[in-house]
Amino acid sequence: MRYIILAAFALTYPASASAVTIDFETLGFDGETNDGPMGVASPLVIGDFVFTATDPFGLPPILVYSRQSTNNPDFGGTSIFPNRIDPGLTIARTDGAAFTFNSLDLTFAFDDQNAFFAGGLATYTFNGGEFSQTRAFDNLAGFQTFIFNTPDVFNVRISADSAFAIDNVVLNQAVSAIPEPASWAMMIIGFGAIGAAMRRRQRVRVSFA
Repeated sequence: MRYIILAAFALTYPASASAVTIDFETLGFDGETNDGPMGVASPLVIGDFVFTATDPFGLPPILVYSRQSTNNPDFGGTSIFPNRIDPGLTIARTDGAAFTFNSLDLTFAFDDQNAFFAGGLATYTFNGGEFSQTRAFDNLAGFQTFIFNTPDVFNVRISADSAFAIDNVVLNQAVSAIPEPASWAMMIIGFGAIGAAMRRRQRVRVSFA
């Protein structure tokens, strides 16, 4: 009996979340080597996640370079960068639920100018200021990967002291505790078995003359 009850209720517990990688490739476009950046929508919604930035002067707050631009740090691909390094760029789920901030690739935003750039500091501020971390990035061409694996994140704001771009953001989506249809079926079977066992116990009675 005890094991049937545990099995029935265990099915309502969340399963392990699966990680998603956001690479921004759907924003990619073809252009020339000397192209300037193009603005994209902010908030920028990709799957279950939203990226937001602001610009006090009304300029596009989130930018991308063409695949062929020599400024593009993901040459041949696509990355995004905020027009303003502060307040930078904020990541959250569209439904406001918690997630795990696993990792991301980050670099200086203008790849052909790295030789004149000494590196920088990026600050990651979690849950509206609850805690933060600062990580240094170098002046080499291409991206660096920064690992966090920080759970229970509702939002993370990335700002820096120099222009920065991000790519390949890895996040664990929040897991719903609502059982799948197959789990509902197993729960019904489990509860049915519990009821049958209880009825059998009620029928077995010892009577004394």
